[in-house]
Amino acid sequence: MSENNKDRAANGAAEAAEAGADYARAARAAATERLEEAQEHIDRAIADGRHEFEAIAARSTQVVRDNPLLAVAGAVGVGLLLGLAWRKKG
Repeated sequence: MSENNKDRAANGAAEAAEAGADYARAARAAATERLEEAQEHIDRAIADGRHEFEAIAARSTQVVRDNPLLAVAGAVGVGLLLGLAWRKKG
């Protein structure tokens, strides 16, 4: 192989390697961007869920404060039903 052909082959290989590296950098940047977007969505969903849970907890607390006897009766009823269900299984 002549020196000229060797140089062309080496240049072609270097260009192919650089094109591959450019593609890898672009793919990595795109993947990083997608991961950041997904993390933002997850963080937003967690925050929304936390706010919803806090609102439900506040409403539940208010119902118990407004109706303490009903809350105790409900808890006793649920406990009784669970006790009977476990007793039949055992």
